Amino acid sequence: MTASRRLRIQSVPMAPALVTGAWAGFVPGLFIGGALGAVASFAAGAAVEWMRELSFTTGIQEQLLPFGDRIGELQTLQDAWFVVIPVAALTLGLIGALIGALTGALVSVTYGSLLREVEVEVEEATVAEPAAGVQPAKRERRKRSRRRSNSAA
Repeated sequence: MTASRRLRIQSVPMAPALVTGAWAGFVPGLFIGGALGAVASFAAGAAVEWMRELSFTTGIQEQLLPFGDRIGELQTLQDAWFVVIPVAALTLGLIGALIGALTGALVSVTYGSLLREVEVEVEEATVAEPAAGVQPAKRERRKRSRRRSNSAA
C-alpha cells in the first residue's frame, strides 16, 4: 500500500514553461502553416487556369482580366509549391512558438500570485526489496532448434 500526501505547488520554473509553451505553439502552427501554404498554392493555380480559360473564351487579353497584371506572380506561386508550403509552415510554426513561449512565461510569472497555491495529491511509490538471502532469478537463454523442411526449394 502506498502512502499519499497532499502538497502545494507555489511556483512554476520559467525555463520549462517557456519550452513547453514554445512546443505547444510550434506544432499546431506548423500544421496550420502547411495547410495554408497548400491552399495558397492551389488557389494560385486555380486563378491562373481560370484566367486562361476566360481569356480564351472571351477573346480578352489576360492583362485586362482581374489579376491580369499579377499573372506572373500567380504562376510563380503555383510552380513553387514545394517552397511555398514549407516556408508558410515554418513561418506560422515560429509565430506559434513565440506566442506559446510568451504564454508560458506569463503563466510562470503569474502562477504564484494569481492562483496562490494549487493542491496536488502525490503517492509515494515503494520499491520491493528482495528478502535477505534470496538471490534474484537469472534468465537462461534457450537454444532455438532449427526448422527442418522437406521442401526441395
